[in-house]
Amino acid sequence: MIEPLPVLFGLLVGFLVGLTGVGGGSLMTPFLVVTMGVPAPTAVGTDLVYATATKLAGSAAHYRQRSVNLQVALFLGIGSIPASLLGVATLELIERSFDAATVRSIMITIIAATLVLVGVSLVFRIFLPVRGELPGKGGGWDGVSSMSLRRKIYTIVFGATGGYLVGLTSIGSGSIMAIILLMLYPLSPAVVVGTDIVHATVLSLVTGVAHATQGNVNLGLAATLLLGSIPGVLIGSHLAPRILGKPLTIILAAMLVFVGARLLLS
Repeated sequence: MIEPLPVLFGLLVGFLVGLTGVGGGSLMTPFLVVTMGVPAPTAVGTDLVYATATKLAGSAAHYRQRSVNLQVALFLGIGSIPASLLGVATLELIERSFDAATVRSIMITIIAATLVLVGVSLVFRIFLPVRGELPGKGGGWDGVSSMSLRRKIYTIVFGATGGYLVGLTSIGSGSIMAIILLMLYPLSPAVVVGTDIVHATVLSLVTGVAHATQGNVNLGLAATLLLGSIPGVLIGSHLAPRILGKPLTIILAAMLVFVGARLLLS
């Protein structure tokens, strides 16, 4: 039987992602661990598989709209993908080294701290000024005509930091990476979102497969979540032009900080 709670929560998360572009892993992983009682490694792996499926359509749409900078996504991936596999290995080390109750306690603490970080980064992203956009070259390389060596190194290093968190917790593939793009590149908001989603899709796919090889993916649960999230994303995307996204993002950020802080204190 299909449990209604994951479907309904998938609908809510999908709606928020379609409306604001963020919040998927930040909401889904804590829900699976704390509310559903799913073991943390399984929750992380399942969320990554679920996230890959939900972001594929968005990636295709942004690429068709030529709002993706493949060069920037490539250098983000050079850092993030190997680091995400290191995050998967760290989670497996924790799982092998401690009993189930201790693993749950450790992972809830890590997830809670990451939630606070993501919430703060969302607020920072909202108030970060958009710089002037460089002329685009088209063909999926919009917004940055050339990359200095320093900028490439920064992109790889920051991408690795975000990728490690994604491999360990499945959280941060969207919001943290978007902050990196906003700080390093004079890209338009549409290209930031498109590049972020394309990179996050590949990152989630690779990391999800790595978790699957370790037995950390519940495909049935992922499918149940998708039953709700797919219509949720469609509804949220449809309403996005009609609703102010900034106030909702601030509310979402405050909620993430509150949930993270409460988990840390408990």
